[in-house]
Amino acid sequence: MKPIAILVFAALLFGQINSAHAHQPVALTSTHTSANKGPILVDGTISFALRASFTKANQERGFRASLKAGELLNFEYLIIDRAPENRLPLSKLPTVTITAPDGNKSVVKFTERTKFYEPYGRTNYLYLARFSSTAIEGIYNFSIRSKGRANITVSTGSKETFGVVYEPATCPTVEQMSLPVITNAQSATLVGMKKDDAISCISLMQGVHRIAQEDGQDFALTRDYRVDRVDLTIKKGVVTKTTVG
Repeated sequence: MKPIAILVFAALLFGQINSAHAHQPVALTSTHTSANKGPILVDGTISFALRASFTKANQERGFRASLKAGELLNFEYLIIDRAPENRLPLSKLPTVTITAPDGNKSVVKFTERTKFYEPYGRTNYLYLARFSSTAIEGIYNFSIRSKGRANITVSTGSKETFGVVYEPATCPTVEQMSLPVITNAQSATLVGMKKDDAISCISLMQGVHRIAQEDGQDFALTRDYRVDRVDLTIKKGVVTKTTVG
């Protein structure tokens, strides 16, 4: 597996002229139809800008980001300051729901309409929402649902350094593994894989696995914690949830 191609030697979306607004670009495509089918930002504190385009209502795009306890979850919502986006009422713009690792959901609320000129691409933007919160350990899911035709940009993180992105349901390469530890981001790549493929990937990471639940049946698990172990939830032969430990 390779990081998403556009990240390799990509120019920063918001330019190198103004480093305070420099983000690595990631395109959310028509294959990223939910958070669990979207790219995984290995370090959610690194600056990424994710572009999503919609052609009609009720389309969904999503991605995930891995954060450690005590780190900052930074999030921004922008639109290009030109028609038709800047003429759309807020009620017609895509909604963003952020789901924390503990299942707590937050719907992003529009709190401003601040102009921002991005000099690298010579583009005018409007900030519609910006906030930060203290993260808990694990994977954050970001789901974006359209209400009609629209193009938006959302950004996460604040560190201006290169970051790695894992593709969904694709085993990391040996170079990207952190043996003998399995990280939350590596575990997240297993979601969407077939059961046997996920078990094979865990073996490649020199880890072990347990089936926590399969087709609604729960299995007894010991409470000891291991950094090389992944608990799998399986439904109809496909991994739907993972937990490291």
